[in-house]
Formats: sequence, C-alpha cells, structure tokens
Amino acid sequence: MTKNPEILAIEFSNSLQARLTHEQLQEVVQRNAVETSLNICHSHDFCDANMVLYEVFLKNGMDPAIEGGFDLWGSLWDRTWNLAKFQEFNITKL
Repeated sequence: MTKNPEILAIEFSNSLQARLTHEQLQEVVQRNAVETSLNICHSHDFCDANMVLYEVFLKNGMDPAIEGGFDLWGSLWDRTWNLAKFQEFNITKL
C-alpha cells in the first residue's frame, strides 16, 4: 500500500489515460488552465474522475468511502488530485 501522493498521482494519471483519448486529456488540461476555481477539474467533463481516483485508492488498500475514511485519506486524496492536475496528468508522456 502506497501513501505517497506522487506515486498515487502517477497511477491516477495513468488510469485517466486508459479511459480518455489523448485529445480529451489535452482538452482537460486546456480547460483547467483557464479555470478560475482551484476546486474544479475538467476531467469530470469526460468521465467520473472521482471513481477513477477511488479505484486507485482501493488498489492501494485505502477506502475513503468507509466510515472515517475521509478523515484518514481525505488530505491524501486532495494532494494526489492536485499533484496530478498540476502535472497535467502526464499527457506529455503520451
């Protein structure tokens, strides 16, 4: 089980890359670049990105949906998401 946000962000980015086309991911990055709210990620325009990250957490032995799960892993969830978004979901590696 990893609790490293950098590794989780890579796994999240890889999972999004498996679900979305390169063009869709480019559009996500472009929309995020002009988005004024830091709490919005345009990956949701193309898929249920919460479920994508949730699957990554489950794979790593963490279930934020259990009682107390958000208290345990909410901060890690946010750090992971923000890091993946900041790194533009590694689309330059495609």
